[in-house]
Parts: sequence; C-alpha cells; structure tokens
Amino acid sequence: MTVNRMRVSGDKNVQLSGNDNIVIGGNALIQMSRSPLTHSLIHDLLDVVYSFPDSVDESYSLQNPAPINDKLRFNNARKYMSIIENHADDYSRVDDVMKDYPNSEDIVKKLRDMFIEVADLDVNGSPCVGDGDAQLDQIKLNLFETIVNDSNFDVDKYPSEKIEQFCVALIAYGVSKCKILVVPVQNASVG
Repeated sequence: MTVNRMRVSGDKNVQLSGNDNIVIGGNALIQMSRSPLTHSLIHDLLDVVYSFPDSVDESYSLQNPAPINDKLRFNNARKYMSIIENHADDYSRVDDVMKDYPNSEDIVKKLRDMFIEVADLDVNGSPCVGDGDAQLDQIKLNLFETIVNDSNFDVDKYPSEKIEQFCVALIAYGVSKCKILVVPVQNASVG
C-alpha cells in the first residue's frame, strides 16, 4: 500500500499536485491547462440543474436583456466582469447547448430562484442592487454543491474544475438572460 502524501514546511514554499502546472517566480502563479467544456458535459450538467425543484415563478420575461458588463457593473459585480470574460468560450458553449436544450426555460427559471434566494430585497420584496460579487459567488457555490451532491450525477465522471467552469458559464448565461441580478433599465426608471 502506497501512501501519497506531500508535505512542505518553511517560508515561501509552493506545493503542487497535478498535471500541466506552471509556477513562475517567488510569488507563485499557478496555471492549469483548461480544456473547453464539451457539449455532452454541458448537457449532462444541464440535466442535473433541470432536476432541481420546480420554480414557483411561471412567468417568462420578454424584456430585452441588458449588456452583461453594464449589468455586472450596475450590480457591484466587478470581479465577475473579469471572471465571465475569462470564461467567454464556456459561456458561448452553454449558450449554444441551451438553444437546443428542450427545457431551457425551466433552467432559466431555476437560476432566477437561486438568485432570489441570495438577493437583497426592497420593501416590496423585489430584488434590488446589492453586493453582486457575493451574490454570484453564492449562486456558484449553490450550483456546484447541488450538482456534486445530486444522487443521479456521477461526480467521478467529471473533475470538479469542469463543474466549476460550467457553473460560471451558466451564471453568465443567467446574467445575459436577465434572470440573475437587477436589470439597470428597470431600476433607473424607478429612481
């Protein structure tokens, strides 16, 4: 029996475990190769999201979406401007799969439910602008945990990095469809 343990002690040490890692300089920059999400992985993960409890909201907005960066900036989600930009290829793949996914409207409603659970609410109970980065972090965490803990999903089939990539891409999709975060135009007309 082999025990596979790594241990580092001392100052300014770096410990890595895995393939395709790059370390540069005294302050470590660690880069792992990132392959794109596949159509089948996206479809499998969308199936898991679809299996989430049904949304209580039966409406589906016909409002034109706001540009993603405008919406992220308006909602104090500047960190996610960079994160989503970094995952633009993943977002594009999720967008392509969602066009053919038979239950895409239900998934978007479930994303909206996840946002409402973490949103700041005004006196009428409607979502209002809050800490968008924290809200999106919480949605990403909730998505990730729900997927990996789903009894019908084989978590060993896909690495956690791929699931996290999918979560970021699905959040970007939800933001682009105006189901996650507050839409700037609506709020500006109220104020």
